[in-house]
Amino acid sequence: MNKKVYITLCAFALFSPVCFGEWNDSKYGIPPLNTDRKAVLEFFTTNVYGVRPDMKDFKPSYEVVENVDLKTCIRRRIKINTLTPLGETNFIATAYFPKKAGKVPVWVTPGFQTPIRQFLQAHKGAVERWPVDYITLSNSHATVTFTNREVLNDTADVLKGVNRAPDSWGAISTWALAASRIVDYLETTEEADMSKIAIVGLSRLGKTALWAGALDTRFQLVCPNCSGLFGARCATVNVCGETIDRITRVFPHWFAPVCRERWCGKDRSLPFDQHWLLATISPRLLAVGSATEDWWACPSGEFTSFFLARNAWKDQSRCNYHIRKGGHELTREDWSVYIQFAKKHGW
Repeated sequence: MNKKVYITLCAFALFSPVCFGEWNDSKYGIPPLNTDRKAVLEFFTTNVYGVRPDMKDFKPSYEVVENVDLKTCIRRRIKINTLTPLGETNFIATAYFPKKAGKVPVWVTPGFQTPIRQFLQAHKGAVERWPVDYITLSNSHATVTFTNREVLNDTADVLKGVNRAPDSWGAISTWALAASRIVDYLETTEEADMSKIAIVGLSRLGKTALWAGALDTRFQLVCPNCSGLFGARCATVNVCGETIDRITRVFPHWFAPVCRERWCGKDRSLPFDQHWLLATISPRLLAVGSATEDWWACPSGEFTSFFLARNAWKDQSRCNYHIRKGGHELTREDWSVYIQFAKKHGW
């Protein structure tokens, strides 16, 4: 085993309460696992991510604005409408479907940049976050991305002009809805195997992937990567990572206003924690990814959350955890783990 990875795992033994069976004691105070999916989703909706508006009168629309034959695959750009706290908007989803492959698994991955910018910045590793050739050519799966900022801008003041109720939805739930709108579109296609839809996200988009997967059971595999606080990480377990005070102060638009009001400064005395949310994915597939040097996301807290949540699965082979050498990123190595995990389960 790589020495750095080994040392990091040893650090888990020092800093993670699960290694000592202490997660219910007064020092750590992690609440027992709650597997009541309906109650957990209601709690996180009204206390963390916010309540979405009623969509009964929403009229979905999809417009294919580009369909290009690239010999080995089809690139398709689709204009999709969705709702945000600022009203209805449109965004562009970019999809790649392998040719002559029939119905295939689809990997939905929200992105920070447009696909063109990702490829232009390949030398900086940006293309690793969405390795189209690896997904489509090497594995004959399809993939779709969209840019989070095109749906709702990622700035702290983006919702300042909105009269927000305490439990009103924020950016994470908005981006998660956009991911579900992509699934709505996939249902209209001939290429997508709707029994094999996955979502993968990094950092704040890892939080988005987890929340989207928790709410929308059409995501049969959910992969929060380096997702940190209010993602896969237990807030209660924090070696040197982000705090609730910091995340809700710097990124107030991500959450419902009530999140900061109720939980700021209570990291170690919460009546809930993120292992509850991971458990809502059961019995579907869950794959949590961490990185050895990603201390801000706190890999020991992510591991603890996974360790506790796995008891929600009768078949624990359907949930997976991996830790990669390196920092806060979504890499080809991470993608390989997720795709091989999916293939292990018949994808």
